[in-house]
Amino acid sequence: MKTIRYLLFLLSLTLLTGCASVKGLKNFASCDFEFKNVSNVRLANIDVSGIKSYDHLSIKDTPKLLAAFAKKKLNLNFVVNVGVKNPNAQTARLDGLDYILWIDNAKILTGSMDKQMSLGAKQSGTLSLPFSFNLFDFFSGKSSTKMISYAFGLATSNADNSRVKVSIKPYFAVGKQTIKLPAYVTVGGDKIMPKQ
Repeated sequence: MKTIRYLLFLLSLTLLTGCASVKGLKNFASCDFEFKNVSNVRLANIDVSGIKSYDHLSIKDTPKLLAAFAKKKLNLNFVVNVGVKNPNAQTARLDGLDYILWIDNAKILTGSMDKQMSLGAKQSGTLSLPFSFNLFDFFSGKSSTKMISYAFGLATSNADNSRVKVSIKPYFAVGKQTIKLPAYVTVGGDKIMPKQ
């Protein structure tokens, strides 16, 4: 059923061949996507990239983390980098995307973000997607050790495609109308996602 909807979607885009932006989205729909990595991991505004545990924090960062925990504002910020390869003979473009962020197969965030990208024919690039959330919103009742270990796990080599996945649905603005792909594309892990 999804295949039929996708083909009908591409056919409807093809009928609108006079619009270059629609062609760009159609081309983006046929790009190859690949999970690259997680970068710029910050916990309570502390750079924890490569830090394996609480014991490895600096003397000046430890009080910051404890203060954030006391206020229940343990914000985790990071960027998921997705490789995009345009196999088309023309430019592929998008203006933004709907997203679902998954960590350890749990749905963490959903939403939309404005994110422009343009890839020339046969070119490759990286789509960098920033995310931010308060760990207390997902781990209420859990110990501070579990929450902090979770964040440090994303900041090390453990944050590979077995833990972090992103489902994206690119869109393009044509005049006052937004045209979206009919289904999400998931990158990361084995791409077997829970039913949405």
